[in-house]
Amino acid sequence: MWKLVSFVLLFVISNAYALTPQEMLKRVDEIRAPSETFVFEIKVVYKREENEYIEQRFEVRVKDADKSMVKFTYPPENKGRIFLMLGNNMWIYIPGTREPIRISPQQRLLGQISNGDVARVVYSLDYDARLSGEEKFEKGMECVKLKLMAKTKQATYSRIILWVEKESLKPQKAEFYAISGKLLKTAFYKGYKKVLGKERPLLLEIHDEFRKGEYSIIEYSNMKIVDTPSAFFQKTYLKHIR
Repeated sequence: MWKLVSFVLLFVISNAYALTPQEMLKRVDEIRAPSETFVFEIKVVYKREENEYIEQRFEVRVKDADKSMVKFTYPPENKGRIFLMLGNNMWIYIPGTREPIRISPQQRLLGQISNGDVARVVYSLDYDARLSGEEKFEKGMECVKLKLMAKTKQATYSRIILWVEKESLKPQKAEFYAISGKLLKTAFYKGYKKVLGKERPLLLEIHDEFRKGEYSIIEYSNMKIVDTPSAFFQKTYLKHIR
């Protein structure tokens, strides 16, 4: 009996480490996003050096993984604004304008948060993963380091270094780099809770590498598997969304 149990455990462990780096990244994505089509809410809090806190909130709808619609819900003066991301192309609709305006995923939204940070949840669509070694993290946690290289120039970052727990492949830490090679910010995945059948990080703490002492927190909530109508992801329909 013990031999059988040992064989099963060895089989499971061997299979886990037979994953390619890109397959590992897809497993990370499955932890962060419950489905290719779902909805959730985001609260972003930006802490500035002088202890000033700025808050924004959004409702996000994702369809087929590569389409997302982000509706601004707070503060009141931002209500009605909408991001639309289709593949690597992104627009913002502002009430009172005739047409959505083309924007970049790399543009800063608030604090350390870029447009792409709220519109895109998964990494495997935009990045190719390579194994970059192993490293101990907090409390001796064994982690695998993945080096993510942007597939196109339109990706939010040119390179990401991602630490994932070796056993579970839960993301723990990420470093985000600009095209110049400079480290822009460091993020920590926290607040793991069971949501829709899986432990998921519901808090992302992001520290600015240029303005020390400044950081932002992204809080994810109300994740639901909902199929949003295709019309919501058409530029011409954005002005009708309430």
